[in-house]
Amino acid sequence: MLKKKKDDEKKEESSFFRKLIQKIKQVQRPEKINKKVPRDRSKVIAITLWCSLSGLLLLALVSVLLSVNTRSVVNDIKNNSNKPADNEQQKISVTAANHFIDGFIKEYMNIKNDQDYIAERKKNLESYMAKQSESNFDEEERFQIDGFKGDRELKDFSLYNMKEGDNYNLLQYKVTYINTFPVEKEVEKTVKKGKKKKKVKEKVTENEKVEKQMLLNIPIISKGDSFAVSSVPYFTQIYDLKGDITLKNTSETKDEYTGEKKESIEKFLTTFFEKYASEKKEEMVYMMKEPEALEGSLIFSEINNVKIFGAENSFEVLCAVQFKEKENDIPIIEHFTLEITEKSGQYYVNKLKHQ
Repeated sequence: MLKKKKDDEKKEESSFFRKLIQKIKQVQRPEKINKKVPRDRSKVIAITLWCSLSGLLLLALVSVLLSVNTRSVVNDIKNNSNKPADNEQQKISVTAANHFIDGFIKEYMNIKNDQDYIAERKKNLESYMAKQSESNFDEEERFQIDGFKGDRELKDFSLYNMKEGDNYNLLQYKVTYINTFPVEKEVEKTVKKGKKKKKVKEKVTENEKVEKQMLLNIPIISKGDSFAVSSVPYFTQIYDLKGDITLKNTSETKDEYTGEKKESIEKFLTTFFEKYASEKKEEMVYMMKEPEALEGSLIFSEINNVKIFGAENSFEVLCAVQFKEKENDIPIIEHFTLEITEKSGQYYVNKLKHQ
């Protein structure tokens, strides 16, 4: 009995271990996974970012420097373009230049056959001349005159034209002058020889005068309000300033006004120009915006070639007005352009233009 019990215990123990082994075998082992540890790339990324930022900062700095430099160059060019070059002549005041050159013309044109006068003339002319650092001509000889006969006297002069040269302005004066010069002539004289009279020929010297007109060309340069003659003047023939010039009409073609107000506008024009001729300037304030008047110097005669443009209450009027001299009735024709407005049945001249 005891033995059987032991045998049963052994069987149970053996059965327990078998079941345990079977369960252990049934448990699946997980497959081994080979995991690779990633490299630490943070340093590479940081270096790349810093390099990129440094490059951008450097480019920005270079761009700023280039911009400043470019602006400086542009400003220099602009300033230099506004400043006249050393050899570029500035625009001059013709009035001031005319005053400056007045004394020079008188000194240059008047010549007397006297050595002391010639020396003084040369000295005075040199005071008008620009100083030359280099010159192809002998400055000592430019106003030296020798071997001439007679005198030259300036009678009249006036500014004729002004032309611009490369580095100077050329003033052209119409000068009227008289050349006086000795002429040897053979004359017949009656001389007394004893009790008889005899005609003989002999040579005498007489002064003759010739009046001439020429253009005196004077090149001048300026610096601020100061002037100087840049080279010796020269003469040329007087040329005609009258030209064959045709004016082009740039205004648009407009239809003339033919409305019911045309007759009243024409009546207003007659009244207006009658008062314009006879009244004082102060009286015209009721008829025009910028008053003006002839104040009786001329007499109104008639209006011709009236053309009216516009509509409603604003009109442009073109007309030819004939006035006359009050003493001898000499006719004077003027052309006017008027800008007229109507308000409460009354016309008013906003603008009057002489043309």
